[in-house]
Amino acid sequence: MKNKYLSTAFGLYLNYFVHGMGLIIISLNIDVFASKWGTSVAGAAAVVSSFGIGKLIAVFLSGVVSDKFGRKASIILGILFYLAFAIGILWSPTAPIAYFFGILAGIANSFLDTGTYPALMEVFPKKPGPANIIVKFFIQGGQFLLPIIIGFLVVQGFWYGWSFTLLIAILTLNLIFMSTRKFPPMAAPSPEIAVKEKGHEKKGKFHFSIEEICMISFGFVGLTLLTILGQWMAKYGTEVVQLGENAGRMLVSYASIGSLICVIVTFTLGNKGVKSSPIILTYTIMTALISLVLWAFPSPMVASVGAFFLGYFSAGGLIQLGLTLLVDHSNRGKGVLTSLYTISEGIAQFSMPLILAAISKFDIAYVFLLNAAVALLGFALVLIVWIRDKQRKVHQDIQINEPAI
Repeated sequence: MKNKYLSTAFGLYLNYFVHGMGLIIISLNIDVFASKWGTSVAGAAAVVSSFGIGKLIAVFLSGVVSDKFGRKASIILGILFYLAFAIGILWSPTAPIAYFFGILAGIANSFLDTGTYPALMEVFPKKPGPANIIVKFFIQGGQFLLPIIIGFLVVQGFWYGWSFTLLIAILTLNLIFMSTRKFPPMAAPSPEIAVKEKGHEKKGKFHFSIEEICMISFGFVGLTLLTILGQWMAKYGTEVVQLGENAGRMLVSYASIGSLICVIVTFTLGNKGVKSSPIILTYTIMTALISLVLWAFPSPMVASVGAFFLGYFSAGGLIQLGLTLLVDHSNRGKGVLTSLYTISEGIAQFSMPLILAAISKFDIAYVFLLNAAVALLGFALVLIVWIRDKQRKVHQDIQINEPAI
């Protein structure tokens, strides 16, 4: 039977195609903005850190909106905030004003996340992992296409603002499209879960299971790995391996290709019934090993091959797989869970650029030593969840096989 919400899913994915562009559009136009805002390149780049602040500001409200008023309301608000960001950044006369609109982009991201991921799990209830993985495919698609578009504008001598105009046009059309789409009913908690949650409310306590704590914390891991790859791979190439500027930027392209391939492979594995836990365990341990090789043996060949495989293992859907695993191990509302996960991501998005900048003053290669450590942390967190799942299954099997007395 054909899924009647496929058009809804397409609109959800299209938002993340734009989001992928939005994440890098300032950095790709950094020289233009530095000149326009009367600041240095570093001052213009600082605007990007505002995304993390916006994410943290809206995270609780966005989860409540998603669970109380529906996924559609959260997504519509996310699109509206993204439109405000794209229009505002384009016409901002100074960096502080641009920083304000960058905060709106973070708020938009929060509303989109807490509406989209739960909605996709409800559109594809039997395949929530693969459904969420496709989000990453669209993000990478946007990040692959935007540099080509901006390169064309530069070569032809066209106005840089056309790249923003493209974002505004897609968002406007998708806003109209999503306003007409129907969403699946939100999954209601079972009576047992409802009674349990009411009991927690009466006690006035927030009780989190070990699995919930581990997987919420994994949001920090996933975002950190993505940040290091996106912001420091090119610098590693130019300053550690001594590649030229263009060759350094190509390392990011190699990583994007690896990420896109990983999304396809992970989607296929999910459709064949492979669970999220073993996939995450494999991807995190491989990320740690590749990062150690990049740190210990810097060379052009190692950098090129390492960038591809680091893109594959660390940027091919770890964040989405982690969120799916969190939802699988919790009885809370999907919007609230996404909010908690987003808090963990927001902390990484705000704090890690400062930590990485401090490390880079000594040696940029040490950034990948930190990457290995963070990947091992992620491995440990998911390993705890996997072991507890195995123990729980063994206990259940023993109970089932026990003879009745």
